[in-house]
Amino acid sequence: MPTYNTFLHEPGDPAVVGRPGALISTGAFLGVNIDVPPAISAAITASGQAVPPSATGVALVDTGATLTCVHEPLLKELGLNPSGTVMGGTAAGQVQQALYMVRLTFPLLGWTVDLQVVGVNLSGQSTNTEPPQPLAALLGRNLLQQCLLVWNGPGGFWTLST
Repeated sequence: MPTYNTFLHEPGDPAVVGRPGALISTGAFLGVNIDVPPAISAAITASGQAVPPSATGVALVDTGATLTCVHEPLLKELGLNPSGTVMGGTAAGQVQQALYMVRLTFPLLGWTVDLQVVGVNLSGQSTNTEPPQPLAALLGRNLLQQCLLVWNGPGGFWTLST
């Protein structure tokens, strides 16, 4: 079972770990590669075309999201077409959103999963780190159901196991 631990450090002093309250400002995030799923990759290859390279970025754990969401411009860069739609609840109310099949790879975990995701606009959303990193995805409960997530607020760390 691959496990990834993130211990948050005191700003300016990497020797100080376990900063209480750090998870409020930083959240739980990790690197992700977003790819066309194997069936689509095989069809692209069979047609003599090149498979688009991975879209890479940062994924934020979002236990409030039912479905995993990916920044839709990245999905379009991969040449993916929607496989359906879903009504999604947002802060602005109900919105119809496109569904896509993708392959997500988490290099730090050595974990790859094929999953249906929602295409969303994450423009302007970033990690609260120095420097900030733009968000590519929100990891929803349809992905997290396959994991063990430990959120230790008082300890200032989180753990994800697959």
